[in-house]
Amino acid sequence: MKILALILARGGSKRCPGKNKRLLGDKPLIVWSIDAAKGVSEIQEIMISTDDSSIADVARTTGVLVPWLRPSELATDTAETIDVAIHALDWYESEREAVDALLLLQPTSPFRTA
Repeated sequence: MKILALILARGGSKRCPGKNKRLLGDKPLIVWSIDAAKGVSEIQEIMISTDDSSIADVARTTGVLVPWLRPSELATDTAETIDVAIHALDWYESEREAVDALLLLQPTSPFRTA
């Protein structure tokens, strides 16, 4: 089974600006989700969808796929998660390969395990 792990990390938080790149313990919040995904052997690739270049830079240091910055219409307070996920999945399957499943991980749940 081919699983794509998708981590959604918008840059425009109003309640906690910059939260996805803020340190939690010894690493940025987004890296907790990346590390959990790396512990799942069935995941073929980890992809980040973000509209923020500094979040993208943090994610890239871990070796995950950050192919582009998310379009502005998918980075608003009212953008639906499903629309962002479909955007990323459509790109992945057209540019890389088909997958059997999509695993959605949100950086705001950092204490999950593989």
